[in-house]
Amino acid sequence: MSFLELRDISKTYRSTKHICLKDFDFNVEKGDIVVILGPSGCGKTTTLKIIAGLERQDCGSVYIDGECMDGIKTEKRPISMVFQKPLLFKNMNVKDNINFSKRIRIDTSRDEMNERTTELLKLVKLEGYETRAVTELSGGQEQRVSLARALMADPKLLLLDEPLSALDAQLRIEMRAQIRDICKQLKLTVIFVTHDQQEAVAVADRIALMMDGNIIQYGTPDEFYTRPNSKQVAVFFGWKNFIPGTSDGKSVSTPLGTLNCPSDIIGNALLAIRPDAAVIKDDGRFVGVVKDGTYMGTRSHYTLDCNGVELNVDTDSRYMYLKGDNVHFDVDEEKICVLKNDDSIAE
Repeated sequence: MSFLELRDISKTYRSTKHICLKDFDFNVEKGDIVVILGPSGCGKTTTLKIIAGLERQDCGSVYIDGECMDGIKTEKRPISMVFQKPLLFKNMNVKDNINFSKRIRIDTSRDEMNERTTELLKLVKLEGYETRAVTELSGGQEQRVSLARALMADPKLLLLDEPLSALDAQLRIEMRAQIRDICKQLKLTVIFVTHDQQEAVAVADRIALMMDGNIIQYGTPDEFYTRPNSKQVAVFFGWKNFIPGTSDGKSVSTPLGTLNCPSDIIGNALLAIRPDAAVIKDDGRFVGVVKDGTYMGTRSHYTLDCNGVELNVDTDSRYMYLKGDNVHFDVDEEKICVLKNDDSIAE
């Protein structure tokens, strides 16, 4: 049995008759950081709330560390949760906010609580902030206090519901690295919900990509960049070029040319090519005419016409090609994936 298991979970919101989850299964191994990733309305937050007991499923069961959670109230589950907003008590200082947890054992002495608080503040890089008023904290500091409060209860499972979405871009980058380091140091099992693909890749051991109440791919971050299992997954992870072709299992013939791409697909195929797969070089096998180009500092983006095929290309070349120029290039076949040609994607 996995450390966390959701079995045959279904959830329909009666007020809107919206089927959010149907026959939903989800497993997480102990010590893993799993990111549930997906667009708004896909069911990721509902999944998190069902795990926490904040939302009751219509049918199915939740198991944490082998124990069925059905009917167990949120405060009795071995979880802690960090929300999008820190939800700190403004009339308390940092130490009192961290100590405010219903699951701290009542026989814990004041000295033990103070010692643990000091340890957690050091862990979240807020040493010496014990008596600071929370109204004097920055947004990132508030969220770190919220994380320390969640850790105070020694949870078996830590749930994070888009905890960084209210922070500015640079602070989000710093915080996501801190959160991963802290969770790995404590060997926590973590479910992290986000709609941000880069955030998911930076934090996760494994990613569960959700669409319309289902997990459409579950794997390591690298697998989403190298082996997306559908066009829908590929588009979500930045693949932009999809060229119809014919596969013989070893290569794919397309209007662009024939590329060596071993796969299990025989016959009609869809060749997915990442924008950064093209390598511009004078003796390149392929040639395209520049339709549009944008200089982006360290990189340039081009739209090329290659034998009637429109190709989006990102390159680190400092030379700027102009509209109408011929561009010779090769394709890094490690950044190509062969998909079934019957995949669909909502526009």
